[in-house]
Amino acid sequence: MNIRCVGRTGIVGSAFAGVALLVMGCQPGPQGPAGPAGPPGPPGPAAGGAPFVVVCTPANYHSGSATTAVVSIFNGSASTANVAVHFLNKDGTNLSGVTVPGTNPATTYPGQTGNTTVPVAAAHTLIVNYMAAEGNPATGGNVLATVRVVSDQPIVAGSNITFSGFHQAPCTLLPK
Repeated sequence: MNIRCVGRTGIVGSAFAGVALLVMGCQPGPQGPAGPAGPPGPPGPAAGGAPFVVVCTPANYHSGSATTAVVSIFNGSASTANVAVHFLNKDGTNLSGVTVPGTNPATTYPGQTGNTTVPVAAAHTLIVNYMAAEGNPATGGNVLATVRVVSDQPIVAGSNITFSGFHQAPCTLLPK
């Protein structure tokens, strides 16, 4: 949304998540140019459509022991969502299926690899429990840094890592 000043004070609605902004002396102006034209059909990434990507970071704390954690993913659409949850180290390597450092008994990171997805029904929540690794995410290797969630429907996600208490945090929609 473009903003132009007109000498008024008021509240201007934002196109992002219903947030209202207090803007002194300005109001919405004309919309900027559209994205690149594509073939007819449903809106694509240039229009803000699928894929929807949500990122949870940090997903692991530098600790002396492995600890429990969870990512909750809510499908806010009226259709079933096809969702992939990728557990990534600091270099972007997908750790799904890899042994979590410091777990006893040994546990692997959950999630999907490649183009694999899991269905999440409309208005349902996918809850993914995992173990956060022992170690420092900055070292890379098999220590988790970020959880990336990809969906073909609008979703929201949040995480909770148990480390000296609960550390709950919303995940963030990755801008296109």
